[in-house]
Amino acid sequence: MRPFMLQKNVPTRTPSGAEKNVWEDIRTVDVAVYKKNDVRVVASAKYMESTHTGLTRYKDIDADSYRLVRDGVVYQITDCNPEGRLTNLLLKVVTGGA
Repeated sequence: MRPFMLQKNVPTRTPSGAEKNVWEDIRTVDVAVYKKNDVRVVASAKYMESTHTGLTRYKDIDADSYRLVRDGVVYQITDCNPEGRLTNLLLKVVTGGA
């Protein structure tokens, strides 16, 4: 597992009244990130759009409102399952390299 910065999406309003998404640092969490196996056939649309999977001990994560950042690579959390000993994450690279 490697340390990643966990960020939360906090919608705010600009002085003109437009809504703007601001990513706020929450804490550093240890996550094991692996490239997804494309050979596997799954009927889940979220699994098909994801590029990586992840495992972490941290439980307070919600899909679509959190993301992970490490070395300039941003992983959007598209789905998470906190049941069990480790939280299982489906991740999608939104910026940076894979």
